[in-house]
Amino acid sequence: MVVIGCGPSALSFIKALRELYPEKKVLVIRKSRRAIIPCAIPYIIGGLKGIDNIVVDDSIYSQLSVELVVDEVIDVDRNRKIVKTRDGHEIRYKKLVIATGTSPIKIPIDGIDLKNVVFVSKEYDALKEAYDVLSKSKEIVIIGAGFVGLEFADDLADDRKISVVEILDEVLPLSFDNEFGILARNELERKGVRFYLGRSISKIVGSGRVEKVILSDGTELKADAVLISIGVKPNSELAAKMGLAVDDYGHIIVDDYMRTTDPDILAVGDVAQRKDFMFNKPTKAYFAHLAIRDGFIAAMNIFSPGRTYKNVEVLPVFATKIGNITLASAGIIEKVANSVGMEIIPVIFEVENRHPPKLPDARKMLFKAIFEKTTLRLIGAQIAGPESVVEIMNSIAHVIQLELTAYQIINLQYATHPLVTSSPSNHPLRRAAYEAIMLKDKLCREI
Repeated sequence: MVVIGCGPSALSFIKALRELYPEKKVLVIRKSRRAIIPCAIPYIIGGLKGIDNIVVDDSIYSQLSVELVVDEVIDVDRNRKIVKTRDGHEIRYKKLVIATGTSPIKIPIDGIDLKNVVFVSKEYDALKEAYDVLSKSKEIVIIGAGFVGLEFADDLADDRKISVVEILDEVLPLSFDNEFGILARNELERKGVRFYLGRSISKIVGSGRVEKVILSDGTELKADAVLISIGVKPNSELAAKMGLAVDDYGHIIVDDYMRTTDPDILAVGDVAQRKDFMFNKPTKAYFAHLAIRDGFIAAMNIFSPGRTYKNVEVLPVFATKIGNITLASAGIIEKVANSVGMEIIPVIFEVENRHPPKLPDARKMLFKAIFEKTTLRLIGAQIAGPESVVEIMNSIAHVIQLELTAYQIINLQYATHPLVTSSPSNHPLRRAAYEAIMLKDKLCREI
């Protein structure tokens, strides 16, 4: 068994495989000198104070009786079932698992090759360079106002001058509706972060190293570092070279059991194709929980394809913490639904997380739910408030995945307590379901 890659999907695969098939020989080939915990990358400066604090200890491989080779795979002979590495090794496999992940997108901007322009990379050496640059810089321009860009801004802002540039006119534009993006933006502006929305980068200027950034409207931002966080692309070049099928985004096409078009080669993690739960079309969904799920599914099915552990379509579930506010989302958001012409009933309101709200630690939560108009099926939700909102959203994600309607949600049962939950008469999901039913009834009567 040969595994190419070292991220969460590869680790979950070898852990599950070792439990299911303890007698199998497993070898992992990893390009990077060290493996890292990708979710913690935005916090390497202020929160963790060092990249080595997010490194995965290599002892895990010996504990699992797995051989580790630090090398780069440059080709695979599928007919002879041989993996070829840059250092000249040829390794025969019975089953091959590709877990090569993603790399940061590099945009063609004048000055992008200047010193102190860094990317959000999952490779140890590139991330170490980013740490060295950002930790010593005082004026930083971040390109991209998605999750990672804002999380970096939050982590860096305490003793630095941070500017965030976003080509769209709102923050977190792909994951939340604007009501929630405004909350995140307000939190960062209170920490001194400046936003330049609806603008792109024209050029990065400097003599050898970054000195300033010029925006599309002519605005000039002084900077001694630029962090580019505009997304990632799958590392599927090897798969394409091998003749495996890839989709238009570059993901390796897999079946319900994570098998590629070659049944002896599987693909897991962010390099593997995932389909959206609503439209059943390939989607960009790069999250550790999905990568870990992929690894489990591949291990369970690698020698017995057709077991009940199938890959399912991806339900987008997000969470982030910006300043003192936590935001979470699941399913479809209103602007996406509107863009594809879906008829929906959106419900939005504020609710306290304790009852009565006079309790000293009570905080308001902003909640929004999206229901399909014809069926009142819940298809999306967003929430902002204290950290506990993440677990509320995790439960709601299950409701969306089970395709429950507002009528069914009304009958769900919940545990409540004054010190830990909203009032039982004001539970966010139940209240949203009730309001959606009342709104639909009103619409029907008006017609």
